[in-house]
Amino acid sequence: MSDYTDKVVLVTAAGAGIGRECALEFGRRGAAVVVGELNEELAIQTAADIAESGGSAIATQMDATNVPDIQRALALAESTYGGLDVLVNVCGGTRYFGTIEQATEEEWSITIDTNLNTVYRCSKYAIPLLRKRGGGVIINTSSVAGVLPGSSNAAYAAAKGAINTLTQAMALDCAVDKIRVNAIMPGMMLSPRILGWIENNPGFENMGEQFCVMGRAGNPEEAAKLVGFLASDDASYITGALVPIDGGYSAGKQADLMDKGHT
Repeated sequence: MSDYTDKVVLVTAAGAGIGRECALEFGRRGAAVVVGELNEELAIQTAADIAESGGSAIATQMDATNVPDIQRALALAESTYGGLDVLVNVCGGTRYFGTIEQATEEEWSITIDTNLNTVYRCSKYAIPLLRKRGGGVIINTSSVAGVLPGSSNAAYAAAKGAINTLTQAMALDCAVDKIRVNAIMPGMMLSPRILGWIENNPGFENMGEQFCVMGRAGNPEEAAKLVGFLASDDASYITGALVPIDGGYSAGKQADLMDKGHT
């Protein structure tokens, strides 16, 4: 397991799910972590949990769709810890479902802004700090939906597919500055959001068994360990990669549940 001592990491949406587990993972490995999160209480809790385990972290209320918030988080990384080495773009998700015909202009715009544009904005303002450190890493959170869309989820699939190609374009452009850029593509992860969705949709309790050839849904901790690897020197020759972590779903298995509801 790679050590992140003397490294500074900013994680967005770090109050719950994959973002929180990424922040905890980097904290356990010795990094100084800037915990960015829209919900300030959750940000403070994640930072406190890192500190309680012997790590170093600072919380900041951060709306990743808002440039001043992003700039404040990056300034905090520089003023508190001296710079930035790793950016983990986790902010995303959707609360809207529908076909392209059903999606309203507002639902489309919010979904694109929350997923794709947050990667653009956070990366745009983080790259100069990474360059100042002589290089660094950006990890974007895409989704298996970016390569294998589900039904009635057009805006989300479009946003995640765009993150994939943006990741590759960034990898090409940033290589000259020794900045590696990769993306993870989670499948069904038992994050609070997904657990809440399952609770509100009876009959889907065992959907992980049907979605994944491994017979179970994934845990956010597993995604965090992949992020920890991709950001480390152990992955020093990996850039522009889109790495699925989906229990084999994108290898070709289709779920019987796909005809029963939104996927």
